[in-house]
Amino acid sequence: MTTTIRRLAALGAAAALAATTVISLPAAAQAAKAKDKPAAYAAAAPVLKTGDKGEAVKVLQRALKVDRSTGYFGPVTRIAVKKFQKANELGATGVVGPETWTVLGRSVAQEAAKADSSFGDVQVDGRFCPALDFYYGDGLGAGRSHMGLDMMGTRGEPIYAVDAGTVTRSGYQGNGAMILDITDKKGSMWFYGHFDKILVGKGDKVKAGQLIGYMGDTGSPGAVHLHIELRPNGWGGSARDAEPVIRNLCAEVK
Repeated sequence: MTTTIRRLAALGAAAALAATTVISLPAAAQAAKAKDKPAAYAAAAPVLKTGDKGEAVKVLQRALKVDRSTGYFGPVTRIAVKKFQKANELGATGVVGPETWTVLGRSVAQEAAKADSSFGDVQVDGRFCPALDFYYGDGLGAGRSHMGLDMMGTRGEPIYAVDAGTVTRSGYQGNGAMILDITDKKGSMWFYGHFDKILVGKGDKVKAGQLIGYMGDTGSPGAVHLHIELRPNGWGGSARDAEPVIRNLCAEVK
């Protein structure tokens, strides 16, 4: 009788241990899967590291419950990332890649991917290349009234803001072209022309690298392209040759 009771007790303990193990399996399995082969949805999310900034960083900060969602990946965010990675046995690198996004979960990774797609990829000292798939056309002085640089491409190519600023003009101008003026606090302005679609309106605050519209040929220029001008003193001053600046910003893609 005593032996039977002991066996039943042992079986009960084993069952309890098994139940505990089953409860912890999902998290462990997710972490193991992340190490082996990250989920497809995680691969679409951006790789984030110290110094990065933007909406995707805010998504990460909210998921990790960082005190303030500033959108800047600084020391506080790095500490939170490493703590999360260590707790999930991912290797505390402080860099958020597909493995970390997998464990953070599908909805977080997808939100980060969506947020990241609304910002440019190529950045140099806080400025962004305004397009990724293009070739260079006419520059300053190609025609008597040609005060900018033409970036030739295909309809629907995303256009990003070179610098942060306020939209001071948005819509159609006299020749039918859809245009944007974005002016910074010092009065320096970037002019963008021939959009197929514009995503921001007059008075909107725009961040550097933000998606502002799509390339087109409104105004009948004869070819799909972005016409971009740099005017350090707004319309009250002359245009500065934008080509050296753009070539520097876009060197990684062209």
